[in-house]
Amino acid sequence: MPPTRIHAAIWISIAVVVLVAGSLGFNQLLERTLPKPKLPILTTIKGDLDAIERSGQKVKFSDLRGKVTVCAFIYTICPHGCAAVMGEMQKLNREHASRMDFQLVSLALLPERDTPEFLKVFAEGLQVKPSDPWWFLSGDRQRVWDFMTQELKLERAKEIPEDERLNPLDLFEHDLRIVLIDKLGQVRGYYAVFHPQAEIAKLMADKLQRHVTQLLDEPSPPKTHP
Repeated sequence: MPPTRIHAAIWISIAVVVLVAGSLGFNQLLERTLPKPKLPILTTIKGDLDAIERSGQKVKFSDLRGKVTVCAFIYTICPHGCAAVMGEMQKLNREHASRMDFQLVSLALLPERDTPEFLKVFAEGLQVKPSDPWWFLSGDRQRVWDFMTQELKLERAKEIPEDERLNPLDLFEHDLRIVLIDKLGQVRGYYAVFHPQAEIAKLMADKLQRHVTQLLDEPSPPKTHP
């Protein structure tokens, strides 16, 4: 190839790279500056739940109004996808633990087994500090299940037939989705971070991380007075 054509090809390649890089930069700039579409309101929590935190403190779910809350069932010896759920919640804790308007909640699927004392040891094993914004809640099983199904609209847990259990304590199949709740007590998303297809699980995990940040970045709603 003659030198002039070689030079021309080089300059064309450089121009293409510059244009592509400029396009990527422009797209990133658009993503940062354009307003993100608001997340849908899927349901509003109207009831309440009394529970006991791992510290032994009695709490109410309604105490979390004014905070962006991420909530999910916990079964400490779950042989299915609970590890993936806990992993995503740990990421959120590392990212947002310093914020006063953020809260994680893990609700015991079987409170009679996962007592506050047991959940305290479990949280310590995960290196969750007492000061972290993360409740590990135990309480009356029926009330916990009713709250999760009637208020958060998760599927009710189902007993696993004995011959299908992975181990003797694999008692219930339960909804593994993570629930995202805004500062007004409105459910804004469900995230199946454990999924048979790894691509879908990663997509759900990425969406959860983005949507939590999005809600935290929104202006806080005005306080209402009774």
